[in-house]
Amino acid sequence: MARIAVPALIPLLLAAGCASWRTTSSPPLEVTPPGVAARVLIPPDLNVNPAETVVKPPPAGGARLGPLTFDSELQPATFALPDAIAFALQNNPRLRSARAAVGRAQGQEQVAFAPFLPQLDLFGQYGVTSSNLGPGIPGYAGFLRAVNDKPHSYQETELALQWTLCDFGRTGGRYRQAIARERITELQLSRAGQAVEFEVAATYLDVLLARAARRVQEDAVRRAKATLDDTEARRKGGVALKEDVLRAEVQLSESREALVLAREREFNAVARLNNAMGRNAGLPLEVVDLDTQPPLPGKLADLLERAAAQRPEVGVARQAVAAAQAGLQTARSEFLPRIFVRASVGNTSGENVETGWQEGAGLHLETPLYAGGKHLGDLRAAEAEIEAALADAQFILDGISLQVNVAYRGVVAAHERIDLARTAVVQAEENLRLLRVRYRNGNATPTDIVDSEAALTRSQQRFYSATYTYLAALARLDYAVGRPGRLSHKGRGDQL
Repeated sequence: MARIAVPALIPLLLAAGCASWRTTSSPPLEVTPPGVAARVLIPPDLNVNPAETVVKPPPAGGARLGPLTFDSELQPATFALPDAIAFALQNNPRLRSARAAVGRAQGQEQVAFAPFLPQLDLFGQYGVTSSNLGPGIPGYAGFLRAVNDKPHSYQETELALQWTLCDFGRTGGRYRQAIARERITELQLSRAGQAVEFEVAATYLDVLLARAARRVQEDAVRRAKATLDDTEARRKGGVALKEDVLRAEVQLSESREALVLAREREFNAVARLNNAMGRNAGLPLEVVDLDTQPPLPGKLADLLERAAAQRPEVGVARQAVAAAQAGLQTARSEFLPRIFVRASVGNTSGENVETGWQEGAGLHLETPLYAGGKHLGDLRAAEAEIEAALADAQFILDGISLQVNVAYRGVVAAHERIDLARTAVVQAEENLRLLRVRYRNGNATPTDIVDSEAALTRSQQRFYSATYTYLAALARLDYAVGRPGRLSHKGRGDQL
């Protein structure tokens, strides 16, 4: 029965193997046309220009406003900053790729550990040879023997074991290298999460700044329109000149153009925030305003100390050096012998061959003598990799110091700008009030009013720019230090 089963099984296995060559797996849903459409397209009737993209924060002590739950995306979703960051950490494709890299490194670590364990293989062969040929090919522990000089037919099944006893650091070096690379991917995943958190915070603040700029321009348009109407009325009454009307018209036109640009910046900021969160860039989105100003951070020396202890890149640099050192150990071990055991047990049947159970075992030693310079080249490459890893570590540490210093100076400068801009707004408002009093008394011209209103608009824009630039600078400093952002775990600014 065994003689019939083995020959019959071999053609079936060959047919199955040939069939597997032609088999192609279906593409994942994400890259199919429906998946692409779901990721890129939006409903044609979706309102992508909502009247307001920023809502007021909840009252102090009230419940935090989280993202709205809705069945369709026909209405804008509302996200507070912590909720936007949490959404991004779950949906940003960059983190998905980083998590996949960790899984790949874990698989490679498992592959590197496998040579420490014995290897078991099952072999089978069936064949017919002429009388002047030996029966079959050698196995792990020996070969088949003929009993006479007639043609041979044979069926052999063999279970073989091979176990490396000592390779003088080859396997250990590769395994330590795989562990270091796995830790690198884990640290890179951690830093990628911080990068996504910072990107969401920065784009979130861009939305708030764009909204504030748009509101300032709307007020500027209303003031410019009222000034133009009043100037035209005075022109008809004979108390204003034509150039006053022309100046008011120019101011209104400039204000309307600035409003168009402000709306474009707001729309672009919302699109970038959607993209950073892992949403379709065309979907409408509402964010919750921040209503206070966090204090200045601590001393620069303390922040640098924290960065040196917390930045994942420091760990990446250490593990890169460790991986390079393990690679050097592996390269040196290639010049040394390898000791391993081979053993097998099997059964043979057939004609004109010795049949029955067969066993065998042996202790083997392999020593490399000459490989055309391959091992020496690997050794030089491993030594150069260590030098490169050390240089990269220095580059990373210098970059951390630079980033923290620059981010800290940005925070200090933005904080100073807030005080200066706030004073300018107060002065511009008071100047406009006094000019309007003089204007009503006939001691100021419409052009004076137009110029004063333009100065107020510029001052307000400077104030909002400084305010949100300061918050963005704090987020950048937190990212440079490598700690969770102070804006990401609070629902409102006054809780910072």
